[in-house]
Order: sequence, then structure tokens, then C-alpha cells
Amino acid sequence: MAEVYFIIFGIIVLFFIFLAVKSIIHKNKNKDNFCVVCASISLVWIFLLGLYLFGLFDNILIISLLMGMSITGIYYLTDNKIGKKNKKFRVFRLPFILTLVIIAYYILTFENTINSILIVAGLWVLFVLIYVYDNTKFVKKLLECCKE
Repeated sequence: MAEVYFIIFGIIVLFFIFLAVKSIIHKNKNKDNFCVVCASISLVWIFLLGLYLFGLFDNILIISLLMGMSITGIYYLTDNKIGKKNKKFRVFRLPFILTLVIIAYYILTFENTINSILIVAGLWVLFVLIYVYDNTKFVKKLLECCKE
């Protein structure tokens, strides 16, 4: 349990370092922004994953939780970027996030995920067909799946 305190402390330290870096970049009028929280968490889980792969760290649960946070961040970033350009692309939310989950699972376990890949590939095909054939009522329900 003590290692979690160090991990949280590391995220906090990186957060303030990246915040300082972002403010310097912002002063130089660079338009490429980055999420300070996302960068901090991603760097920590990548570092911990490296330690895990070399047998120097064994808490796969905290790595999984941090990866899940990154998956959520990637999902929302993509949804905001692509969804603003073409709202109809939001139809692909479910297959996209499940694809990210499978990638993260494979990175953590190196297990054969062929069955999961086939299921999600089938889901992609189904959603492409829905997108192409544009059943307006069903597409509208898919687009509004996350609305309150």
C-alpha cells in the first residue's frame, strides 16, 4: 500500500512540472496544448509498466487503473476533436473505447486476445454498416447514448 503513496506523489510532482512547462510553451504562443493531468498519469504508468516488465514492480492493479484513466482521456479527446468536425462519427464510440481496452489488456498481459479482437472487429463492421446505411432513428440513439 505504501507504494501507492509514492505513485500519487509522483503524479503530483509531474503535474506541477508539466504545468510549468505548459505555461512556458503558452508564453511562446505555441498552439499545441497538452493535458497536464493526462501527461502526468501517462508518464507514470508507462514508467511503472517498464518496471513491471523488468520484474522490478508487481502492482499490476495500479498500472491498470492509471491505464484506464488514459483510455478515458484518449476517448474524450478523440470524441471532442473528431465529434466537433463530424458529429456522425460519434457513432463509433463503443467500438473505439473497446479497441483501446483490448490494446491496454494486451499490453498488460501479452495474452492471446484473438477472440476479443474478432468480437470488436465484428462490432466495427456492424457500426460501419450502420454509419453507411444511416438508419436515422438508430443513429440518433447511438449519438445520444451518453446524454443525460
